[in-house]
Amino acid sequence: MNSLYQQIGQQSQASKINPNAIQGVKQMMSMFKGAGNPNQIMQMLMSRNPQIAQVMNMLKGRNPQEFFYEECKREGINPDEILNQLK
Repeated sequence: MNSLYQQIGQQSQASKINPNAIQGVKQMMSMFKGAGNPNQIMQMLMSRNPQIAQVMNMLKGRNPQEFFYEECKREGINPDEILNQLK
């Protein structure tokens, strides 16, 4: 089973980032920016996408930024490449 981080950062020899996954993350970010209740949006996303629910279950009280960097390191993905694509 591919993890969400593998989908976002599927690296080839040229270290390319999956553009479809980046676009999906950008859409989620825009939903949160316009949301009156971010928790409600997160609950909706978790119910629609089991991968988001899986990531949220893995977080359980952890710092999301630290978790992101740890998972990128574990998967051999450069986190800055992903973050630059989200700008």
